[in-house]
Amino acid sequence: MNSYKDIKSRARNKAIETRNELGINSNEPIDVDILKVLRKKEKISIIVTELKGSISGFFLRKEDICLIVINSSRSFGHQRFTAAHEYYHFKYDKGMNGKICTINEYNDDYENEVEANYFASYFLMPDESLKYYVDKRTKGNKLNIRDLIYLENYFMVSHALMLVRLKLINIISEKEIELMKNGIIYKASKIGYDTALYKDTKEKGTLIYSDYAELAEELLEKRSISYGKYEELLIDGKFEDILFEEKGNENEEEIEFETTDRI
Repeated sequence: MNSYKDIKSRARNKAIETRNELGINSNEPIDVDILKVLRKKEKISIIVTELKGSISGFFLRKEDICLIVINSSRSFGHQRFTAAHEYYHFKYDKGMNGKICTINEYNDDYENEVEANYFASYFLMPDESLKYYVDKRTKGNKLNIRDLIYLENYFMVSHALMLVRLKLINIISEKEIELMKNGIIYKASKIGYDTALYKDTKEKGTLIYSDYAELAEELLEKRSISYGKYEELLIDGKFEDILFEEKGNENEEEIEFETTDRI
Protein backbone atom coordinates (compact mmCIF):
# COMPACT_ATOMS: atom_id res chain seq x y z
CA MET A 1 0.00 0.00 0.00
CA ASN A 2 1.21 3.52 -0.81
CA SER A 3 1.86 5.85 2.10
CA TYR A 4 -1.02 7.97 3.34
CA LYS A 5 1.03 11.02 2.42
CA ASP A 6 1.14 9.92 -1.23
CA ILE A 7 -2.55 9.03 -1.25
CA LYS A 8 -3.52 12.38 0.29
CA SER A 9 -1.36 14.30 -2.18
CA ARG A 10 -2.85 12.43 -5.14
CA ALA A 11 -6.40 12.94 -3.87
CA ARG A 12 -5.81 16.64 -3.19
CA ASN A 13 -4.47 17.22 -6.70
CA LYS A 14 -7.43 15.40 -8.24
CA ALA A 15 -9.89 17.41 -6.12
CA ILE A 16 -8.33 20.72 -7.19
CA GLU A 17 -8.24 19.61 -10.82
CA THR A 18 -11.89 18.55 -10.66
CA ARG A 19 -12.99 21.82 -9.08
CA ASN A 20 -11.22 23.73 -11.84
CA GLU A 21 -12.95 21.62 -14.50
CA LEU A 22 -16.34 22.35 -12.91
CA GLY A 23 -15.56 26.05 -12.65
CA ILE A 24 -15.59 26.06 -8.83
CA ASN A 25 -13.09 28.38 -7.20
CA SER A 26 -10.78 26.81 -4.62
CA ASN A 27 -11.71 29.53 -2.13
CA GLU A 28 -15.43 28.88 -2.10
CA PRO A 29 -17.57 26.05 -0.71
CA ILE A 30 -19.44 23.72 -3.02
CA ASP A 31 -23.03 24.83 -3.65
CA VAL A 32 -25.21 23.90 -0.67
CA ASP A 33 -26.72 21.13 -2.79
CA ILE A 34 -23.79 19.19 -4.24
CA LEU A 35 -26.31 16.73 -5.68
CA LYS A 36 -27.61 19.41 -8.03
CA VAL A 37 -24.05 20.40 -8.95
CA LEU A 38 -23.26 16.83 -10.02
CA ARG A 39 -26.62 16.52 -11.77
CA LYS A 40 -26.24 19.76 -13.73
CA LYS A 41 -22.55 19.66 -14.57
CA GLU A 42 -21.87 15.93 -14.88
CA LYS A 43 -25.36 14.66 -15.83
CA ILE A 44 -25.24 12.10 -13.02
CA SER A 45 -28.60 10.71 -11.88
CA ILE A 46 -28.86 10.62 -8.09
CA ILE A 47 -31.29 8.88 -5.75
CA VAL A 48 -31.35 9.57 -2.01
CA THR A 49 -33.22 6.79 -0.24
CA GLU A 50 -33.10 4.70 2.91
CA LEU A 51 -30.64 1.80 2.74
CA LYS A 52 -30.18 -0.90 5.36
CA GLY A 53 -26.94 -1.83 7.10
CA SER A 54 -23.67 0.07 7.02
CA ILE A 55 -23.93 1.17 3.37
CA SER A 56 -23.26 4.87 2.82
CA GLY A 57 -24.03 4.70 -0.88
CA PHE A 58 -23.15 3.11 -4.20
CA PHE A 59 -22.81 3.93 -7.85
CA LEU A 60 -23.66 2.14 -11.07
CA ARG A 61 -22.36 2.87 -14.54
CA LYS A 62 -23.53 1.71 -17.93
CA GLU A 63 -21.59 3.26 -20.81
CA ASP A 64 -22.02 7.04 -20.36
CA ILE A 65 -24.90 6.77 -17.88
CA CYS A 66 -24.16 6.98 -14.18
CA LEU A 67 -26.41 6.55 -11.14
CA ILE A 68 -25.38 7.39 -7.57
CA VAL A 69 -27.54 6.13 -4.70
CA ILE A 70 -27.09 7.73 -1.25
CA ASN A 71 -28.32 6.43 2.09
CA SER A 72 -30.81 8.87 3.64
CA SER A 73 -30.28 7.17 7.03
CA ARG A 74 -26.99 9.05 7.35
CA SER A 75 -26.82 12.71 8.36
CA PHE A 76 -27.22 15.33 5.64
CA GLY A 77 -23.58 16.30 6.10
CA HIS A 78 -22.51 12.68 5.65
CA GLN A 79 -24.70 12.38 2.53
CA ARG A 80 -22.80 15.26 0.90
CA PHE A 81 -19.53 13.49 1.67
CA THR A 82 -20.91 10.26 0.16
CA ALA A 83 -21.93 12.11 -3.00
CA ALA A 84 -18.37 13.43 -3.41
CA HIS A 85 -16.91 9.98 -2.60
CA GLU A 86 -19.05 8.24 -5.23
CA TYR A 87 -18.25 11.03 -7.67
CA TYR A 88 -14.59 10.08 -7.32
CA HIS A 89 -15.40 6.52 -8.45
CA PHE A 90 -17.40 7.87 -11.40
CA LYS A 91 -14.66 10.23 -12.53
CA TYR A 92 -11.47 8.33 -11.80
CA ASP A 93 -12.36 4.62 -11.75
CA LYS A 94 -13.24 4.42 -15.42
CA GLY A 95 -13.12 0.63 -15.54
CA MET A 96 -15.47 0.26 -12.60
CA ASN A 97 -19.14 -0.41 -13.42
CA GLY A 98 -20.37 -0.32 -9.86
CA LYS A 99 -19.30 -0.11 -6.24
CA ILE A 100 -21.05 -0.43 -2.89
CA CYS A 101 -19.33 1.75 -0.29
CA THR A 102 -19.73 1.07 3.40
CA ILE A 103 -18.49 2.81 6.53
CA ASN A 104 -14.99 1.67 7.60
CA GLU A 105 -14.63 -0.78 4.76
CA TYR A 106 -11.44 -2.89 4.76
CA ASN A 107 -10.86 -5.06 1.68
CA ASP A 108 -8.62 -5.49 -1.34
CA ASP A 109 -9.81 -2.12 -2.65
CA TYR A 110 -9.08 -0.32 0.63
CA GLU A 111 -6.40 1.99 -0.78
CA ASN A 112 -8.77 3.22 -3.49
CA GLU A 113 -11.48 3.80 -0.88
CA VAL A 114 -9.06 5.83 1.24
CA GLU A 115 -8.19 7.96 -1.79
CA ALA A 116 -11.89 8.44 -2.57
CA ASN A 117 -12.42 9.61 1.02
CA TYR A 118 -9.57 12.09 0.85
CA PHE A 119 -10.79 13.29 -2.54
CA ALA A 120 -14.28 13.92 -1.12
CA SER A 121 -12.79 15.80 1.82
CA TYR A 122 -10.61 18.08 -0.34
CA PHE A 123 -13.31 18.46 -2.98
CA LEU A 124 -15.74 19.82 -0.38
CA MET A 125 -13.07 21.76 1.57
CA PRO A 126 -9.78 22.68 -0.11
CA ASP A 127 -7.01 23.38 2.40
CA GLU A 128 -6.61 26.98 1.29
CA SER A 129 -10.30 27.73 1.69
CA LEU A 130 -10.57 26.01 5.07
CA LYS A 131 -7.50 27.81 6.45
CA TYR A 132 -8.77 31.14 5.14
CA TYR A 133 -12.13 30.82 6.87
CA VAL A 134 -10.59 29.51 10.08
CA ASP A 135 -8.39 32.62 10.22
CA LYS A 136 -11.27 34.89 9.27
CA ARG A 137 -13.48 33.41 11.97
CA THR A 138 -10.99 33.10 14.83
CA LYS A 139 -8.93 36.25 14.10
CA GLY A 140 -5.87 34.55 15.53
CA ASN A 141 -7.59 33.27 18.66
CA LYS A 142 -7.97 29.62 19.65
CA LEU A 143 -10.79 27.87 17.78
CA ASN A 144 -13.82 27.17 19.98
CA ILE A 145 -17.03 25.14 19.56
CA ARG A 146 -18.92 28.13 18.10
CA ASP A 147 -16.22 28.54 15.44
CA LEU A 148 -16.42 24.83 14.70
CA ILE A 149 -20.19 24.91 14.20
CA TYR A 150 -19.88 27.98 11.98
CA LEU A 151 -17.33 26.24 9.74
CA GLU A 152 -19.39 23.05 9.50
CA ASN A 153 -22.45 24.99 8.40
CA TYR A 154 -20.48 27.17 6.01
CA PHE A 155 -19.00 24.18 4.19
CA MET A 156 -22.07 21.98 4.86
CA VAL A 157 -20.06 19.01 6.10
CA SER A 158 -20.48 16.60 8.99
CA HIS A 159 -19.11 17.25 12.46
CA ALA A 160 -16.82 14.22 12.21
CA LEU A 161 -15.32 15.33 8.90
CA MET A 162 -14.65 18.86 10.11
CA LEU A 163 -12.85 17.56 13.20
CA VAL A 164 -10.66 15.31 11.05
CA ARG A 165 -9.77 18.08 8.61
CA LEU A 166 -8.95 20.60 11.33
CA LYS A 167 -6.66 18.02 12.91
CA LEU A 168 -4.93 17.42 9.55
CA ILE A 169 -4.07 21.11 9.17
CA ASN A 170 -2.96 21.34 12.81
CA ILE A 171 -5.75 23.64 14.01
CA ILE A 172 -6.92 21.32 16.81
CA SER A 173 -5.39 18.46 18.78
CA GLU A 174 -6.65 14.98 19.64
CA LYS A 175 -7.45 16.23 23.14
CA GLU A 176 -9.59 19.05 21.72
CA ILE A 177 -11.37 16.59 19.44
CA GLU A 178 -12.33 14.53 22.48
CA LEU A 179 -13.74 17.64 24.15
CA MET A 180 -15.75 18.76 21.11
CA LYS A 181 -16.89 15.54 19.45
CA ASN A 182 -20.11 14.90 21.42
CA GLY A 183 -23.43 16.75 21.80
CA ILE A 184 -23.11 18.75 18.58
CA ILE A 185 -26.86 18.87 17.82
CA TYR A 186 -27.64 20.35 21.24
CA LYS A 187 -24.76 22.83 20.98
CA ALA A 188 -25.68 23.96 17.45
CA SER A 189 -29.32 24.41 18.45
CA LYS A 190 -28.33 26.35 21.57
CA ILE A 191 -26.55 29.04 19.53
CA GLY A 192 -29.30 29.31 16.93
CA TYR A 193 -28.23 27.04 14.07
CA ASP A 194 -30.55 24.83 12.04
CA THR A 195 -29.58 21.27 13.05
CA ALA A 196 -30.67 19.61 9.77
CA LEU A 197 -27.01 19.22 8.78
CA TYR A 198 -26.51 16.76 11.64
CA LYS A 199 -29.67 14.67 11.08
CA ASP A 200 -30.78 12.05 8.57
CA THR A 201 -33.37 12.81 5.89
CA LYS A 202 -35.45 9.62 6.04
CA GLU A 203 -38.66 11.54 6.67
CA LYS A 204 -38.37 13.16 3.21
CA GLY A 205 -38.77 9.78 1.54
CA THR A 206 -36.95 9.00 -1.71
CA LEU A 207 -35.53 12.02 -3.54
CA ILE A 208 -34.62 11.70 -7.21
CA TYR A 209 -32.34 14.03 -9.16
CA SER A 210 -32.74 12.87 -12.74
CA ASP A 211 -34.36 13.84 -16.05
CA TYR A 212 -34.89 10.16 -16.90
CA ALA A 213 -38.68 10.28 -16.42
CA GLU A 214 -38.92 13.59 -18.29
CA LEU A 215 -37.07 12.15 -21.30
CA ALA A 216 -39.35 9.09 -21.34
CA GLU A 217 -42.44 11.34 -21.34
CA GLU A 218 -40.98 13.46 -24.13
CA LEU A 219 -40.43 10.35 -26.27
CA LEU A 220 -44.03 9.29 -25.61
CA GLU A 221 -45.41 12.71 -26.57
CA LYS A 222 -43.41 12.65 -29.82
CA ARG A 223 -44.78 9.13 -30.47
CA SER A 224 -41.24 7.84 -30.70
CA ILE A 225 -42.24 5.05 -28.31
CA SER A 226 -45.50 3.28 -27.46
CA TYR A 227 -47.23 3.66 -24.10
CA GLY A 228 -46.22 0.09 -23.32
CA LYS A 229 -42.58 0.97 -23.90
CA TYR A 230 -43.04 4.14 -21.79
CA GLU A 231 -44.29 2.00 -18.90
CA GLU A 232 -41.39 -0.39 -19.36
CA LEU A 233 -38.85 2.46 -19.24
CA LEU A 234 -40.35 3.91 -16.07
CA ILE A 235 -40.33 0.51 -14.37
CA ASP A 236 -36.70 -0.09 -15.43
CA GLY A 237 -35.77 3.33 -14.07
CA LYS A 238 -37.55 2.66 -10.75
CA PHE A 239 -40.24 5.30 -11.43
CA GLU A 240 -43.25 3.00 -10.83
CA ASP A 241 -44.80 5.66 -8.55
CA ILE A 242 -45.37 7.90 -11.59
CA LEU A 243 -47.40 5.15 -13.25
CA PHE A 244 -49.44 4.59 -10.11
CA GLU A 245 -50.14 8.32 -9.83
CA GLU A 246 -51.27 8.48 -13.47
CA LYS A 247 -53.62 5.53 -13.07
CA GLY A 248 -54.94 6.97 -9.80
CA ASN A 249 -55.69 10.28 -11.47
CA GLU A 250 -57.63 8.77 -14.37
CA ASN A 251 -60.86 8.67 -12.35
CA GLU A 252 -60.41 12.01 -10.60
CA GLU A 253 -63.08 14.66 -11.15
CA GLU A 254 -61.85 17.79 -12.92
CA ILE A 255 -61.95 20.86 -10.69
CA GLU A 256 -61.96 24.37 -12.10
CA PHE A 257 -59.60 26.78 -10.42
CA GLU A 258 -58.45 30.35 -10.84
CA THR A 259 -54.92 30.83 -12.15
CA THR A 260 -52.67 33.42 -10.51
CA ASP A 261 -49.03 34.41 -10.56
CA ARG A 262 -48.51 32.93 -7.11
CA ILE A 263 -46.74 29.65 -6.49
